[in-house]
Amino acid sequence: MRKPRAAQGFTLVELMLAALLGCLLCGVAFQLLVAETRQGGSLAKRMQLKQWQRRTLELVKSDLARGSSWRVDPDASEHWPCALAGRQPKLAITPRNGSDPVVYSLGPAPSAIWRGDVLMRCGPAFDLHGGIRSGSHYQNRVVLDAVDRFALHQPSGLPVLQMELEQRTRHGGRVRSQGVG
Repeated sequence: MRKPRAAQGFTLVELMLAALLGCLLCGVAFQLLVAETRQGGSLAKRMQLKQWQRRTLELVKSDLARGSSWRVDPDASEHWPCALAGRQPKLAITPRNGSDPVVYSLGPAPSAIWRGDVLMRCGPAFDLHGGIRSGSHYQNRVVLDAVDRFALHQPSGLPVLQMELEQRTRHGGRVRSQGVG
């Protein structure tokens, strides 16, 4: 016959099991929070890339609006106002004032700080209000880096240019934007 316990409370084994269960639940909760933070950071980076792409397409649209004509995939051997340094000209926009064309080119980055191929704009500088600075010299500027694709298509007979940008993320994903100018 067993004697009943006189003292009330938990045994050491019960306390150890409760502590182990609590640690396991905290570990699971921590892993969920870490995964959620990573996913949120990845989404934020994708949204930032998308915003940069939209900004780039708006810049091309504003150059198209100031132009009298444009050429898609012009010949790389032509004389351009800026050195292309191995990049392929994708779009040449002739300004209404008859000055040298504004050229967008795609290819190797000018230095190792960029993440891959870059989209560059060869054209006059902008002033503080976003307009073309009068009397400015043409200069090459990186518009977007890590560009995998800058596709342009002009439907026959229409004064419209369809544009598509595609970039890769640091983790191998892809972000795409489209625009019409």
